[in-house]
Amino acid sequence: MHRFIADPDNIKDGHIRIEGEDFRHLNKVLRLGPGETIYVFDGSGREYEARLISTDKTGALAEITASYQTQAEAEVRLTLFQGLPKGEKMDLIIQKGVELGVHKIVPVITERTVVQLDRESGVKKAARWNKIAREAAKQCRRAIVPQVSEPLGFDEVLKESSKFGAALMLYENESKKCLKEILKCYTIKKIKDIALLIGPEGGFSPCEADRCIESGFDVAGLGKRILRTETAAISVISIIMYEMGELDG
Repeated sequence: MHRFIADPDNIKDGHIRIEGEDFRHLNKVLRLGPGETIYVFDGSGREYEARLISTDKTGALAEITASYQTQAEAEVRLTLFQGLPKGEKMDLIIQKGVELGVHKIVPVITERTVVQLDRESGVKKAARWNKIAREAAKQCRRAIVPQVSEPLGFDEVLKESSKFGAALMLYENESKKCLKEILKCYTIKKIKDIALLIGPEGGFSPCEADRCIESGFDVAGLGKRILRTETAAISVISIIMYEMGELDG
């Protein structure tokens, strides 16, 4: 299946125009021509089956033969607030998070964040991260591309948490609260908007943990072993999706 993404503005009058990197892949790599069937999504939830009609120097035109609303999206809207890690770990977290069904990803600057970004660098990083999210959405047959925002400060995250039905923080020094029991409560209450906060390398400071609790976060640990930040993100997203019934057939 050849799958591409098109800007909603390029989908009208029963036709789709594919441009940019997707067109280059279609034209130069796959070498698809008129008559070929392709599948296109618009990034906001709608899928299309289309037949290629023509190509020119900047794009390809296809006629829509069928359209439908995607069934691949989770009912639970999980926003991952991820303490910004070093190197390319964020790339992996974004890729796997999109595959597992996250709604949005927000990089977070905390006390123990090693990476320091100015405004310009944050914008460039966000553009790159959104490209990774886009490619991951294409690969896993999602029709919605989760947004990856520019990095937020810890104080801003605490303010954002009030917008969710539930907010969960993973903290390595928490040994009393069980993640499974917290998620059971979410399931019983049928909570659909969840914020998940995970720290960078080194985790959260005690002060940050206290402030999260004061702001209404549920705090849970992950057992006896300390997980890397990327492992924690992927693991907990998977657990939440499972417990909320999003991995059922």
